[in-house]
Amino acid sequence: MEGKEHTQHEKLQRPQKGFFARNEIAILGSNCPRIKKLAQGIVRQLKNEYVTAYVDADHPSKKGEEAVLPRPEFVRKFTDKISYHQLSVQPKASDVEKNTFFDQAYLTLINGHHEQGQHQMVIIDPKKEASLSRRKDQLTHVIALVQLEQTPLPDYVRQLVPNAEELPLYNFKDEEGITNCIRDLVSMWVPPLYGLILGGGRSTRMGSDKVLMDYHGVPQHQYLASLLDPLCQKVFISCREEQQGLFGNPLSDTFIRLGAFGGILSAFRENPDAAWFSVACDIPLLNAKTLQTLVTERDPGKVATCFYNSETDLPEPLITIWEPRAYPILLHYLSLGYSCPRKVLICSDIKMVGLQDEQVLINANTLE
Repeated sequence: MEGKEHTQHEKLQRPQKGFFARNEIAILGSNCPRIKKLAQGIVRQLKNEYVTAYVDADHPSKKGEEAVLPRPEFVRKFTDKISYHQLSVQPKASDVEKNTFFDQAYLTLINGHHEQGQHQMVIIDPKKEASLSRRKDQLTHVIALVQLEQTPLPDYVRQLVPNAEELPLYNFKDEEGITNCIRDLVSMWVPPLYGLILGGGRSTRMGSDKVLMDYHGVPQHQYLASLLDPLCQKVFISCREEQQGLFGNPLSDTFIRLGAFGGILSAFRENPDAAWFSVACDIPLLNAKTLQTLVTERDPGKVATCFYNSETDLPEPLITIWEPRAYPILLHYLSLGYSCPRKVLICSDIKMVGLQDEQVLINANTLE
């Protein structure tokens, strides 16, 4: 039709990611062994806090060796190296494919002389001035400078990094100081928390809509919203399309007939950059203290934060904070034929929180 813009594909909300991951820092300015040494030191400092990944290139050991290496016979080769796993990809992975390699990592460090990163840490090495100058267009968000020895700031650094005087300056051997700088930066990357009341079920066993049940003098969705409002920036009711008129803040399922799994995926489709605090509507004993406990114990460095159920010795999926990194993981499980949130929690890097009174986790599926 004349005057009407034609769109062939559904316009989706894309997550805010860098070249490889959500949280990434490229290290550049010196030679590759020194960059790798600094990255290893940072990983050592953070190993008990975050899952950290590293992006680098493998240099041939002899001049011209790369040209005579035999072409790999396998498109994908997975090798169990006993202490770690190695995946070889042939031909080279596309940019889209590389962006999926680091879903489980909270922080990705990059050798900036080979690949670009959304944030940068610059090592001051006058011997590599020319190399850094060639990458001046990559210096978009420099977070810190690292000097090999205590000297005045070189002119080339001032030219390449206009705000160099305002940036923190560390000695190369100061692993603790450099890591603290990264911790401070990462703490600013904590995603906003949105509430998601899972109310889209059919309630066939209950006989009436569980999201409308009155346990506390008001419909259950209103009660849960009153608990989540002080903890979350926004609160939504996950529902079926025909339920939308019942609520003032509906978020209808776009992954239908998948229960809670579909509700969570639909929420991430709506906003892939928020952490979603999902709460089932059939937990009548739930209270503000219990939800506050999970928010207080939230670990954004994990895929999710949930309660531990000692009766089943498993994570409890009915009340869970799902971090944005969970979105591609949930989609991957769906592609493999799984639609169980607990299965994802069991197989992912999560934080489980114990409760003194686990009675609050009891869910009511029937009138009895």
